[in-house]
Amino acid sequence: MTRKLICLAMLMILFNSSAAADAPLRVSPEMELLAGVLSQTSWIEKRGPEGLGNEYFRALQDFFAPYKEHDAIRLAQELTNKGFAYDGPPAFICHLGSLPDLDLAYEYSEYVIKRAGGREILEDFRLALADLAAESNFLSFFAKWEPYLADCLAPSLQGFRRELVEAWLSDFFGWTPAGFHLIAAPSMFPGGGYGAAVTDSEGNEIAFQIIRENGSSETVPEFPSGVSLESLTCHELGHAFVNPSLQAYPERANQLKPLLWPVREVMAEQAYTTVATFLNEQVIRAMEAVAARDLFLPEVELLIVENNERWGFYLTRYVVEQLEYYQANRDLYPQFTDFVPYLYDQLALYQREHSTWQSRFFGKFLR
Repeated sequence: MTRKLICLAMLMILFNSSAAADAPLRVSPEMELLAGVLSQTSWIEKRGPEGLGNEYFRALQDFFAPYKEHDAIRLAQELTNKGFAYDGPPAFICHLGSLPDLDLAYEYSEYVIKRAGGREILEDFRLALADLAAESNFLSFFAKWEPYLADCLAPSLQGFRRELVEAWLSDFFGWTPAGFHLIAAPSMFPGGGYGAAVTDSEGNEIAFQIIRENGSSETVPEFPSGVSLESLTCHELGHAFVNPSLQAYPERANQLKPLLWPVREVMAEQAYTTVATFLNEQVIRAMEAVAARDLFLPEVELLIVENNERWGFYLTRYVVEQLEYYQANRDLYPQFTDFVPYLYDQLALYQREHSTWQSRFFGKFLR
């Protein structure tokens, strides 16, 4: 590990201890309110646990069962029917303030508005959630479970190098968001997580990571730990850096639609239905492999690359090569945003050189 990265990590520790009030990893009552509402909709049919779910989830689901006719659950089902799923609802919650008021703390991003089908329905949903929380006295329910949930997070926090991961990301991309927030979601499944970002009134970006429960426990909620948690954190917080950088050039992404074509079906199964979302995810997964070189043992990088290829991200090794070039030429590219046009050029070159797609070649990624 370089001395520069160690120094940056120390600065991040000081920043987090003085400027950020949240714990290294916390359970958010606002996110749990959302999870409880979603548990009463068809969302849970696709995003539910393998079996009955952990004991806290079962209590949360039972708590909201009497409120199936409430507007919050009706609107949640309406949004789910529209395809407002996966990262959409958690990203929506990241824009809101704390209960009981659930004010709009950060203006909704264009991404969330587009996913939901308009700002009006998001506002209706926000107000309905606040009303349901008050009517059900949800905060009292959450307060009873809060010590239990804090104990459940203890294994994940053991040895978790949050500040080091955040420092690596800031060093790699060339800037630091105004804040990092890590939220554990014991009633969202199965494993993995979501990344989200909001922008404050001064134009500063704040990064969020939502960590889902593994989905197989029927007793205590279980979350990733060690290398798995740190790699996941690198991935999900990476969205706050990669997504806006690539999305600054929408026409460049649209010109690369043929790159999505060979894996369109397997990407659709993972909710990456556009070339823009596919490219965001592909670059993040390559970045995750590069991060593994500095943060973990050598075999972790290879494991990450191979796993991503199995999930259809066939450009992983190629994008890793481009990111290596970026790292070696930081004098030309002080920030990742400076590098993005070159990255698009290289992806366009790859597309031209592989214009005749062979289904036999890509078959191994789609099994």
